Parts: sequence; structure tokens; C-alpha cells
Amino acid sequence: MRRILPARAEKLAADTYRGLFVDLDKVAGCLAKHVPDGALLLDVGGGDGDLLNRLLALRADLSVDMVDIADRVGALLDVRFEARVRRFPSTTLEQHASAHAGLYRAALIRDVMHHVPPGQRVAFMYAVATCLQPGGVVFIKDVQPGHPLATLGWFCDRYLSGDKGVSLVSIAALRGLVDQAVATEGFEELGLIEIDRPNYLVRLSSPTVR
Repeated sequence: MRRILPARAEKLAADTYRGLFVDLDKVAGCLAKHVPDGALLLDVGGGDGDLLNRLLALRADLSVDMVDIADRVGALLDVRFEARVRRFPSTTLEQHASAHAGLYRAALIRDVMHHVPPGQRVAFMYAVATCLQPGGVVFIKDVQPGHPLATLGWFCDRYLSGDKGVSLVSIAALRGLVDQAVATEGFEELGLIEIDRPNYLVRLSSPTVR
């Protein structure tokens, strides 16, 4: 449906639908406080880029590489930020990591983990860590199960978006997954869950491959 809509109507539709589940201004505000100064940020599963519009408006020092397996990425990115964003469509994280190992000071994984099949999540986290410089950070934004909005989002992903394997990842389960995949100096939820439940934002400090 989004592909056949004019750009303005697509943004309105996306904002209306997404607004049922998450406040992107709150997500961007949390991120803006913690992304390292001057970072080149890897945005894994970058989607339409609407979160980046908010983040880049708050942080003029950041630049971003968007990587997505979809053939269309950053469709809603504001023209003001084009010079600060590179797009890598039709690209898996593993493909990108093989060519860009050790490049990034920070990575963002936003609403991607619950779409990664459980058996592939450790390898996925390993690939993210491979992309980071020493001392880099990873931010994981996802949805805590057990809340009515989380259940509704799961239903929409499964029956509207068509991901029959979607599986929500709790903060506790994410901690266990991270411990399997990488060594890290810190695992901290940054307060998003208190202001935009059931959404959470976790920071991994200095993750390194085991």
C-alpha cells in the first residue's frame, strides 16, 4: 500500500499507523542523549528513515549508514539530511559486516530483533559487533512482550505484514542472547520503557566478539 501512495500521503499513513505503537520523538530523544559525539552510526534495518529525521535534527554531529534487506530504504528521509546518510538497500547485515568491519562507533537495531529467527539471533549480534570500532556501542530498540500494544503489534506483524515467524524479545531474553553472542562491559535500559511502554531501548557498551 505504501508504494502506491504519493510521498505526502505515505508519510501521513506511516505516522498514523506507527503512532499507535511508538513515539518516535521519545525514541530519538533517548538516543540523542547517548550516541557518541561525531559518530558514524550504523542503522540496521533502517526502514523508511523517519526516526533518523528526528535524531539528525537533534544531533548535527552525526552521520548514518542505513542497511536494510529491503530494496527500498530511507523513503521518508528529509532532504535536509541526505548528505549525512548513505543507503545500502538489498543488503544483509552479514554482507555489510564483511565489507565494513570495525568502521562504526555506534550501531542501532530498531524493531529488528523480533523479526530475526531465534536460531539466527546469536549470529546476528555477532555480525553487529563485528562492525564496531573498539569501545563502540550498540543500541537495541524493541518491544517488551506482555503489554496489550505489544500483542497488537505482534498480531499486525504476523497477519498484516506477513512475518509468520515474528517473536517478541523481552529485555531479560535479550540479555541472555547478548551474553551468548558477545562480551560486553555494560547492558542498560535507557529509560524509554518508563516513558513509552512497552518500547524499550537497551545500550550495550563495548561489545566484542567472543
